[in-house]
Parts: sequence; structure tokens; C-alpha cells
Amino acid sequence: MTLRRKLLVYSLPVVLVVLLLAAKLISTVIAGNAAVSNFADSDVTALSDDVGTLRTLNIIEPAKAHFAAGVLAALEKRFDDADREFSLALAGTEHAKSCPARVNLALVRESLGDNAAASFQPRQAVEQYLAAKQVVEQAPQGCFAGNTDTDEERRAVRADTLVRLDAKIAGVAAPPPPPPAAPPVGSVPAVPAPGSAPSLEQQRRLNPGAGDPAERLRDILRDAAG
Repeated sequence: MTLRRKLLVYSLPVVLVVLLLAAKLISTVIAGNAAVSNFADSDVTALSDDVGTLRTLNIIEPAKAHFAAGVLAALEKRFDDADREFSLALAGTEHAKSCPARVNLALVRESLGDNAAASFQPRQAVEQYLAAKQVVEQAPQGCFAGNTDTDEERRAVRADTLVRLDAKIAGVAAPPPPPPAAPPVGSVPAVPAPGSAPSLEQQRRLNPGAGDPAERLRDILRDAAG
């Protein structure tokens, strides 16, 4: 084997690695940009394909793959999975550039807290709210309060995060109101006329005649949340 042939044979793996690396870099940029577009369009199917591509190429920017996977999980309301993926994305991101991961992680944990509160799990709800609050308090300046998000609604949601979390923690931790006083002995509750609309008090009862009281309470909470 000539010297030239030997050099070609020995250098071939290096060339292949370089070409593969270049392909990964290009594909990662394309997939990353596509993920942003598909997230904005709420295209779950396309975003799922983007996540698969980024996971294959996550040697270059693993945080980007975890972030996209977190977005997909959040869109599909798999909040536990979203929490894990955004946490990994945050761990792999510089503090100064961590705002997008922090905003998403805080909102996911707040949603987990809301779900726990609606399921009558106050301790778990407070744990999630406190975990979300920790993410906010460790954020770079201007990430939440004082942010300059171009979307007005999104800007307000981010700016109010700490206040909102504190209010929810206080609300979940507050003791329940005392039960209403029993009616006087011998009194007869008024019976509405046939076909009349139920009274406000009847509407607020957990079970005005049928159904599971817990389900009725969830309906009331849902209506109040609006």
C-alpha cells in the first residue's frame, strides 16, 4: 500500500466524523428553528418530529432538545414530564440566558400546583408553588418583574408571577371557613315554586340534589376561575 493510499485510509474516519458533525450542526439549527415555529403554531405533531430530531442531535446543544421536549409535554398537558425536561434545560443553560427555561418551568410548576389544589391536595399544591417561586427568585433581572416581552398579555403574566404565587400559597394554606350555623329547631326551609330558578344559595351548594359533592366543588372552583 502506497503512502498516499495509507494516508487516505487513515484520514477517512476523521473526514467522516467532521462531515457528520457538520451535518448535525446544520440539522440542529434547522430543527431548532422549526421547533420555534411549530410551537408558535401549536402544531403538536410537527413539534413532536422536531423533538425527535433534536434528541438525535443533542450532542451539540442538549439543552435545546430538553427545552423543545418540555414545550411538547406542556402542550400535551404532561406537566410532570414538562417539569423534568425544563429542569434539564435549565441545568444546561447559562444563568444569563436561562430566562426562557425559567419562565416555562415556573408556569409548569404553577399548573401542577393548581391541579393539586383542585384535587384537594393542599400540601402538594404548596410544594409546587414554592418550587415555582424558587425558580422565579433565582432568575436574572428582567426575566419576570420588569420584563420587556413584546406580547402584552405574556408580559403581564410574567410580571405578576411572584405576586400570583404568593396569593395562591396563602389561599391554599388558609383554614377553611366555618360551616354555616344550623337552622333553628322547627324551622322549615322555603320550597321554591315549581319551575322557578334555583336560589343563589342552592347554586352554591356542593350537591343541590344529585351528583358527587367533590365534582360539584370542582365545578364551582372552575366557574370561579372563569
